[in-house]
Amino acid sequence: MVTTAAHPDNALWSGTYAATAKKTYENATAVESEQKDTDNEKIEKGGDGMSKNRCLPCCFASSPLPWTVPRLVLLVAAVLWGGLATTEIPQAAEGAQAMQWQTHKPIQLKNLTVEVSEPVLVKRSRWFCWFPRLLRQPGGTLWAWMQAYPDIHVSSSYGYLTRSRDGGLTWDEARVIGDSGCSGHLVLPDNSVLLLPYYLRRFGDDVLGSPCNLIRPDGRIEYLISGVRVSGWPQRDQPFAAEAGLAGFVFNGQVVRDEEGKYLTTLYGTFEGSKRYSVVLVESADGFHWTVRSIVADADCPLAGSEGPCEPALCRLPDGRLMCIFRLDSFVPYGQTFSADEGRTWSAPVNIAPKSVDPCLAVLGNDVVALSGGRPGVYVWFSTDAERREWEPVDIVALHNAACPPEDRIQEPDVRKSWSAGGAEETRRAGV
Repeated sequence: MVTTAAHPDNALWSGTYAATAKKTYENATAVESEQKDTDNEKIEKGGDGMSKNRCLPCCFASSPLPWTVPRLVLLVAAVLWGGLATTEIPQAAEGAQAMQWQTHKPIQLKNLTVEVSEPVLVKRSRWFCWFPRLLRQPGGTLWAWMQAYPDIHVSSSYGYLTRSRDGGLTWDEARVIGDSGCSGHLVLPDNSVLLLPYYLRRFGDDVLGSPCNLIRPDGRIEYLISGVRVSGWPQRDQPFAAEAGLAGFVFNGQVVRDEEGKYLTTLYGTFEGSKRYSVVLVESADGFHWTVRSIVADADCPLAGSEGPCEPALCRLPDGRLMCIFRLDSFVPYGQTFSADEGRTWSAPVNIAPKSVDPCLAVLGNDVVALSGGRPGVYVWFSTDAERREWEPVDIVALHNAACPPEDRIQEPDVRKSWSAGGAEETRRAGV
């Protein structure tokens, strides 16, 4: 979600939150990241079978621009186009100095106690620094990625990538990588992390693909021209920007594993002749070669929203089902659908109370699911009911502002000019 702010620079902030369920496990903290790709790492277990003393770092971007263009704040799901990027904080090595996060007063929800840390600056820039994503490498290293160009279709996407080796308290100088975006990531058998690209290009009638980036276990970044490929499309796509060589679908959302160990993730885009977006689920045995498994929700989705199903988030619930939550338009409620057969078929989509863009999901301990997103505002909502119909909000903007000096506070979080067509054109004229 984009809002105005009185910042002299763009900034990306990180923090932590922990949710404690009081009904069943009085002392158990939220434990898991939103992804199930941590099969190769060992997690210390407590006596109740849950990991203890864990919390989730989150990040959001505030992005005021130079004086000649609108100042913006983007709070990102995954925080995102209005959400939170989340992953699990690694524990300090035995004998090492414990991490020190300053936390706000605990927030008491109906079934949870939530603690949110004060923010830590990840990167500041006078130019675009938004749409952040956060991931954790096996072994504990955190990586944050931020988009470095306007919210427009571009032929060459690029962003900042920065690393933290102390659980998010301090961050290295950012480097620039290409063919990156608001996409998921997955862990390969050798513990390398594959960063899925955002934009795809056409490689024949039935194949879309793009180069991609790989983070090796020792921290080296490799750019793979061979990249990823997606095939098995049920219909031809309608390009986002044919003049830029872009195909009509983009990777967007998180990666989970199916019962056979295959990777599953989502893309959204437009099929030829359609006037609204569709969301598809794809599968891969190796992370590089993907095939469409199903259409999660298409242009004929009955839920209100001129854009249609897009910007999906995916997770596996504690009961084994897959859940997908997706955007339908700005300022309207999210759509929600479930699959009980590993994503081959999906329930009729329904609306939920949270809204409205770029959702991100994290499955925690004690049957708790966290959903981040926003516009207006930036929130993390928590759900404990089995059907995921009830969601209790925590206002991240309010907590951020309470912890920051006036110059770093987020102001007027509902302004639309920065992401409207006119606002994008103004940034181009300013030479950004």
